[in-house]
Amino acid sequence: MSTDLSAIRQIRLGDELRALRVDQNKKLVEVTKGLTGWSAARLSKMERAEQPVGAADLATLLDCYGVTGADREYYENLLGGGPPKQWWRSLDYADAITPAFAEYLALEADASHMVDYFFSGFPGLVQTEAYAKEMIAAGTDAPNEEEVDAGAEVRILRQRRLTRDPLLTFEAFFGEVALLVAGDQQVLTEQIRHAIKVAQYPNVTLQMVPLSAGRPGVLTSGLTLMRFPDDLENGFVFIEAVGGMLPRRRGRDVRRAERVFARVKRFALSPEDTITALEQKLEELT
Repeated sequence: MSTDLSAIRQIRLGDELRALRVDQNKKLVEVTKGLTGWSAARLSKMERAEQPVGAADLATLLDCYGVTGADREYYENLLGGGPPKQWWRSLDYADAITPAFAEYLALEADASHMVDYFFSGFPGLVQTEAYAKEMIAAGTDAPNEEEVDAGAEVRILRQRRLTRDPLLTFEAFFGEVALLVAGDQQVLTEQIRHAIKVAQYPNVTLQMVPLSAGRPGVLTSGLTLMRFPDDLENGFVFIEAVGGMLPRRRGRDVRRAERVFARVKRFALSPEDTITALEQKLEELT
């Protein structure tokens, strides 16, 4: 077993612990009332994967819930030997990263395969720094210059998953509108050049959804589906919303996302035709 408690394992463990408590019809305060050093707030954070669960913590909770035998081994197998990987903690502005975005970053760092859809622009893992700044500055939360710079830096650092082992297999879909809207033509030109380059990576598939696809090719929000090496059958879904990406952990949400991506893929240009379209747009701009 890895020496790190992966983000996906931490989240699953938190979900499972909450399910145990709910199944026994116990409130947070009831569970922690007789436990030294525990509080309802602490247990709540563990269940939401905002605080790591140590081996001693898990043993205490499993004893409290009366879990033994093979069932106990199941929960123990979700536990690694250390804290979750949080590569962004060394950044100067790490404290500005929200818990929700931290969860997304941790899962992205653990994922082995990711499918992404962003209709109005190029996906984050394909963006140049200048393009990222332009997109972040246009966000709904009106970030200041420092926040824009910080957000763009994080976005660029995330792209290491495309070129460093273990490589992330990345399928990305974007709408043709990304080629038609730009704050700066030079920024768009460099972005298209970069997208063509990234599309050549053996682990990356980039496909454009043309405007001619009509309504079937347009989603009302961005969508991301992540899969993980220790559980390829399931996954984690994020849906774009005001203020960030909303997580969806249930199996039915994963199946729904799979159907959506299958539909989008039917209306998208092939990877080869996408590169051709990008090259044609580059000629227009230059």
